[in-house]
Amino acid sequence: MALAALVDDAEKYLGAWPTTPHLCHRSPDAFRSLLTREEVDDLIDHDCLALRNVVLLKENRPVETHRYADGDAPRRGALRRHLDEGGTLSLRRLERLKPSLAVLHRELVEETGYAVHINAYCTPAGAQGLKYHYDPYLTLIVQLSGSKAWPIHRPFVANPVRGHLSFHQVGFTAQQRHYLEHAAPEETYTLRPGDVLWLPRGYVHSPYTVGEEPSLHLTIAFKERTWHWVAGQLTEAVLERALHDPAMRGAVAPREITTDPVRAVKEMRAYLVGALLTLDQDAMAGLIREAALRPE
Repeated sequence: MALAALVDDAEKYLGAWPTTPHLCHRSPDAFRSLLTREEVDDLIDHDCLALRNVVLLKENRPVETHRYADGDAPRRGALRRHLDEGGTLSLRRLERLKPSLAVLHRELVEETGYAVHINAYCTPAGAQGLKYHYDPYLTLIVQLSGSKAWPIHRPFVANPVRGHLSFHQVGFTAQQRHYLEHAAPEETYTLRPGDVLWLPRGYVHSPYTVGEEPSLHLTIAFKERTWHWVAGQLTEAVLERALHDPAMRGAVAPREITTDPVRAVKEMRAYLVGALLTLDQDAMAGLIREAALRPE
């Protein structure tokens, strides 16, 4: 089981997804087959990375691509210069670049039914890529080399998802930002090679390197399936069936939309309730399982 290689009690996790942070420990060389700093250096110094595979971070924000790239590739030596100047390098979609990570990715998708992305972050000694932020998905932070501290604050938003009450859409309020700048973190986890931090969505974090070595870690992002997602699958099935019903494709009279839509609402609510109640549960369970495992 791929998840068991990363966390303790993996079988228990699959039955009850943990919603609070915690740290798991493995041997310092447990994850060398996944990615090493030497491999990352080779990718950087031999210009093997396309623009789609990298994001440069500096002063708490992404660097505009025109500053380091022409066309679909970074300029020769630009990534190394960025690191030398204290910037952080994010390597994206590594499951499409390295076979061992492709295998891990496939197995995690099959075990969880969640969409999974695998990125790496290289941060020089004494540096920080992003300050306070949170993610709309669970992340497993796998420390590969060097050390990194992770100050953690409790979520401001319960179970955030992208596009709805999400930091990525609305940012922090002035009051929240003041709190983060002055309140001590609830916990600070210092990760060393072989450590894995389970970081549920919504927890605010502001990681930075510790010690004199650069930090390299993997971020394994699980785009969790929510009850809202399951409801969406059921709704899509009902609407797809309705599309094949000539009566449902009939026009609604303009006055029933603009003047008195009560009858339309009443009839369609009854239709939707009836359609949901007549869905074949076993067939829908199969469709949901298929949708969860579909590549994204």
